[in-house]
Amino acid sequence: MLIALLTLLLLNLLLIAHELGHFLLAKLFNVKVIEFGVGFPPKILSFKKGEVTYALNSIPLGAYVNLVEEENNPDPRNFRNKSFWQKILILSGGVLANTLIAIIIFVVLFNIGIPRNILPDNYHLSVLNSTNIIRLNFIQSLKETFAFLFFVFKETLRGLKIAFIKIFTSLDVSDLTGPVGIFTITNRGFYHGLIWGLYVLGLISYALAIFNFLPIPVVDGGKIIVVFIEKIFKKQLNPKVINAIDNVALIFLLFLAILVTIKDIRFFYFS
Repeated sequence: MLIALLTLLLLNLLLIAHELGHFLLAKLFNVKVIEFGVGFPPKILSFKKGEVTYALNSIPLGAYVNLVEEENNPDPRNFRNKSFWQKILILSGGVLANTLIAIIIFVVLFNIGIPRNILPDNYHLSVLNSTNIIRLNFIQSLKETFAFLFFVFKETLRGLKIAFIKIFTSLDVSDLTGPVGIFTITNRGFYHGLIWGLYVLGLISYALAIFNFLPIPVVDGGKIIVVFIEKIFKKQLNPKVINAIDNVALIFLLFLAILVTIKDIRFFYFS
């Protein structure tokens, strides 16, 4: 039970860190932040510091940040009135936060020692090391981390391509893992020890970064695409059209999430 609670806490911290990345970059570029909330309503407690309301909510799943983002609002602190690169960086804040967490975790793991058999069979170390426990100095750990994350990035994109083909051709979600699967895999990782647990946690943090950077509606990557389109055509897109596209995409993703959750429960608990 203790490990399960620790797993839930750490996964939530990854989601909170994602939103915190957006929040910190918004504050850095002087965008007005209305609220930063941990969890989702109903609200347990809240307090206001400066202009920002900080809230703790009863559903312990992730976090959210509300920025001033209004059409035809001349306020220089309105997100829509910020420069192109400021918008891109704010929207990338969550991806940067999750990637940074993954980098820190893997640098630490390669530095303190990581079992060779924990790494994928088709991954080849960028530094010469023939021992069963890979223990590198800091510079080597940093180099190996970037090499490993690049490998994971390529493999993830290859896997997503196959998964999306299966989804749109036969509604097959067998290659996808949802919240239940992620929790179960992480929980089992920590049962195998701290190294295994951190390894899985680092992969999940990086997976969150990659998924959120995909150029699809609802996620950060889709919002970045909108900013690029507005930059090219030098005018803001109709927010009603964007919201409609996001709503359709959200319904589709929720439908997929239900299918994946059913699959995960059957696979992890009844197979």
